[in-house]
Amino acid sequence: MADEKTPRPKIELGEKDECGERVQPAADAQAADDGSYTVGEAVRDGSARLFAWVRRTFPGHEHAFWGGVLGFVTAILFLVLGLFKALVIVVLVIVGVAAGQALDGDSKIMDLLRRLFSRN
Repeated sequence: MADEKTPRPKIELGEKDECGERVQPAADAQAADDGSYTVGEAVRDGSARLFAWVRRTFPGHEHAFWGGVLGFVTAILFLVLGLFKALVIVVLVIVGVAAGQALDGDSKIMDLLRRLFSRN
């Protein structure tokens, strides 16, 4: 009796048509849902959940929440690194964002600096 193998039940996935026959899913649908979960998808899923939580928890005050988070991170940065090193990091980040905006063709930071330092 130990040599006998019992057949395992077969689970068929897919939908049935009007006649009750199985309809095979498209090949691209099977390839797209192969069970893998990339890092990019995980980050997008996590950030979407975080933003949804912020919208539910602080309705109408989302920007105030993110401003508080930014202030907290800045305070930790000042305490850990000191004022001068933290300011250098902030300036370099702003320069990097301005360079990225210029390459994207949307130079908001550069336009702001031009308005601030124009003689008009």
